[in-house]
Amino acid sequence: MKILVTHPLDPQIVSSGLGELVSYRPELATLPESELLRVLKHERPGVVLTDRPILNSASLTNWNEPDRDPTQLVYRHSERCLAATLPTVPTEQAPKASGGLGADLEALGIAERRLLGADTAKTLGAFGVSPGGSTGLSGERVVLVGAGIVNLMTARELLEQGADVEIVDAGPDPRSQPPWQELGATHGGADARMYCYTEADNYNEKAHRVYAQMREVFRQTITEGGWLVTPFDELTPREEAWIEDFLGLPRWRAEVFTRDIHRFNITSGGLWDQLKGDLPELFDDVGYTPGVLRVYSQAEKVEAAKALHGSLGSLQRALDSAELKRRHPGFAEAVDGGEIAGGLEIRGFTLGIHRFARKLLAHLKQKGARFQWRRRVTGLERDSDGAVQWLRTADGPLRAEHYVLSPGAYCQNLLAGTASDAAVQGILGLWLFLPHLEPRLERSVKIHREGHVGEDSNITVGRDGAGRPTLILGSGYGFLGERSLDMDSPEIRCLFQALEVTARRYLPTAYDRAMREGTLYGARKACVRPFTSTGLGIFEVLPTAEGGRLVITTGHNTGGFTQAPVVAEAVRDTLGGCAHPMQSLYHPDRGRSGSSNPSEDSTPTPRLRTVPTPSGAAVEAG
Repeated sequence: MKILVTHPLDPQIVSSGLGELVSYRPELATLPESELLRVLKHERPGVVLTDRPILNSASLTNWNEPDRDPTQLVYRHSERCLAATLPTVPTEQAPKASGGLGADLEALGIAERRLLGADTAKTLGAFGVSPGGSTGLSGERVVLVGAGIVNLMTARELLEQGADVEIVDAGPDPRSQPPWQELGATHGGADARMYCYTEADNYNEKAHRVYAQMREVFRQTITEGGWLVTPFDELTPREEAWIEDFLGLPRWRAEVFTRDIHRFNITSGGLWDQLKGDLPELFDDVGYTPGVLRVYSQAEKVEAAKALHGSLGSLQRALDSAELKRRHPGFAEAVDGGEIAGGLEIRGFTLGIHRFARKLLAHLKQKGARFQWRRRVTGLERDSDGAVQWLRTADGPLRAEHYVLSPGAYCQNLLAGTASDAAVQGILGLWLFLPHLEPRLERSVKIHREGHVGEDSNITVGRDGAGRPTLILGSGYGFLGERSLDMDSPEIRCLFQALEVTARRYLPTAYDRAMREGTLYGARKACVRPFTSTGLGIFEVLPTAEGGRLVITTGHNTGGFTQAPVVAEAVRDTLGGCAHPMQSLYHPDRGRSGSSNPSEDSTPTPRLRTVPTPSGAAVEAG
């Protein structure tokens, strides 16, 4: 099924490519109705996007044959109203826009979502999922695989619905303080997470936004200014195919996807507020810090970000360099040194994820959740109809009515045979630790430093293990694909060095203190995040042999924490038999060419190796 576009689109959209989903026939705007009907019969599109009333009710009704899904109409807004009511034809008109690029993107987004929604609804209907339908979850057994923040928040939501919840994780209980290398991204990385409207960044190229040079980063190693930890000619076929999917995503779809991500983020913000109101004790003594400061090295990036955050409703105050220095004197040296051109105060918050997760684990246990640590799920056992019968483990099968899989970056074997297989690849992030000196920062910070390795960084206000005020400086990115983390890699050393440069330029006094005291690197941590080529998260639904559903939810890029509450809501609705927008908008096939799942099996198993830290001590990197 395709989208047939019958009017001219903005040249910026057309010149960057429309992709295989769109049949672009702008000449139809001036041709007679008979020619349009001929094209409809030949192409059989799922959605027609037009700028004028086309056909009449009788023509479309007669053409929409009983044995096929009806063609839907989307009208790009114009001064003309719809010519006729089409009661038997699904029809939607884009909201009024100023015209040009914005109107075309809005209309294309509506058309694509309608196409996806119709297809997803048909598939999920066979699994017992329908709009408005809900069977509830009281007493039903749910096994959740993975104890990261997304599944922990999901478990809380399912317990609220009366489900019998068991959480299984391949790693040890994080509360036992095991080596960080044995833990996933939530528990093994630094004790810092941020919520804001633009987390879960979609890094696909968007020429008029902050990220404009993303085509190059997946062709170059980190030492060359890109993101690759391994030279491009050494990548596996699956890794190459993932990158080709990333590069091949049309600009208009990247824009539409970004808007969908932002909508989920905003929804999630309301759910975070609700949780803080319902369970305030979870947020006590976890370093909860409201508000986020964004700073930029170039004035034009400030203006681009100001427009974006203004449109989203997250902008609180725009700051030129002088105002930023006055309101946030901790950055006075960076402003005086010409590193900061301006910034924004935006809505959001940060907290210590390790402390928050420990509180959440205790809450889940008190509510009746059970845990199995160090039990690895290796795959899905399915019957001849594709229904999941049980989960395979070395200790025997795990059986339930429902399953929720929220694996990390190394999930290839677990997801083999699903649409999500190969959709997720690994991107690493690193941290440095600075003393929080006077004048202290009142907000955590996002830094965009244009044209440098590790150009995006977060500074999270926190505390170290001894309770002393600390700034946790995190950045990336390094594309690992499906291979293991090697902390001794020259590319990773380069990324650490770039992060040092950021620390020295933006917080020079704190950097000098950390260097003198030998605390800059701390335990020298890294984590590998699950990334997707489309920027979208993953939400796949499969039937189970017990009449329930299995949900795969992963690949939230840098936004698993931000989106955890809305993912939990989507899982709750899905297991209960109710439709949710995430079922189609995060379907693993959306935006992928299919090339990222070649037949060649290349799924390296993560390994541990001993590598030296900058101080010469040895740590395990996994």
